[in-house]
Amino acid sequence: MKVLVTGAGGFLGQRIARSLLQQGVEDLRLHVRQRPPEGLVEELRAAFPQARIEWAGANLLARDALASLVADVDCLVHAAAGMRGAAADMFANSVVATRNLLEAAGAAGVRRVVQISSFAVYRTDGLGRNAVHDESVPLETVGVDKGPYGYAKVRQEQLLDEYRARFGFETVVLRPGVIYGEGGGALSPRVGIGALGFFFSLGGGATLPLTYVENCADAVAVAALKAPPGGVFNVVDDDLPSCRHYLGQYRRLVRKLRTIPVPYPMLLQGSRMLVWYHRRSKGQLPAVFTPYVVRSMYRPLRYANAALKQIGWSPRVTTQAGLERTFQYLHGKG
Repeated sequence: MKVLVTGAGGFLGQRIARSLLQQGVEDLRLHVRQRPPEGLVEELRAAFPQARIEWAGANLLARDALASLVADVDCLVHAAAGMRGAAADMFANSVVATRNLLEAAGAAGVRRVVQISSFAVYRTDGLGRNAVHDESVPLETVGVDKGPYGYAKVRQEQLLDEYRARFGFETVVLRPGVIYGEGGGALSPRVGIGALGFFFSLGGGATLPLTYVENCADAVAVAALKAPPGGVFNVVDDDLPSCRHYLGQYRRLVRKLRTIPVPYPMLLQGSRMLVWYHRRSKGQLPAVFTPYVVRSMYRPLRYANAALKQIGWSPRVTTQAGLERTFQYLHGKG
């Protein structure tokens, strides 16, 4: 079986490639925008000499360039996405790119499509305090209220549904929480935000839905090879810390921060005032934190990974070990 991984030069994509090879894939094509990171292909070929490993450069926004990318592919693992930048760029690199890729995959007869999605697609504002967040939580219908990234991920999943009906793809969707590890970001917005020389601690005692990047990659590989068609899986690790614990460890092991804790009720009330002033001032101050966003991101919930474990996944790296490695890496960068 030939497997194609898009975004294979990225933070998660590189690990997905390695995990697929560890799971026994012997014919792997790595998609990158231009060229692979230095040494990536050589290291994989040296570690897995029995496998055929090739790479292909392609801009997923260029529809005419994708036929050769998906040629002879049996399973497409789509990890490329627009994570940052202007809203238009994020939409193009996630939604338009996905549409182009699925068009090409359908025309080429690709059988199986594995989409890396996000927790951002869930509508969680109606969940009660400490409710279980699993795959049964309803999805956003539009997603625009969560900003450009949330909107793009919702549209991406909607496209997958449309093209599955059109081409008969076997589809599998993975929705990671906060992916972290060496080479990734330091402080998720779920923990808080920095402004005016302070770090505003917003998550407090709420559980932080972490997944260490290698564990997340293993989940993608296992699901790609073993999940039943139509499978949907949340990706979070075991023994998750609270946002407060994560921030405390970061301050102790990486760098000091002047922090201001913002309790959930105060954050919710502040968001209402922000929306009121946004409307009164006719947009002079942007309403970044609306009550909807606050209820979606900062209400304490419990996160489940039982569905993923049922197909044979388990976290290879414990949360404690993952945090130690990550904080050591971040300390070295600073």
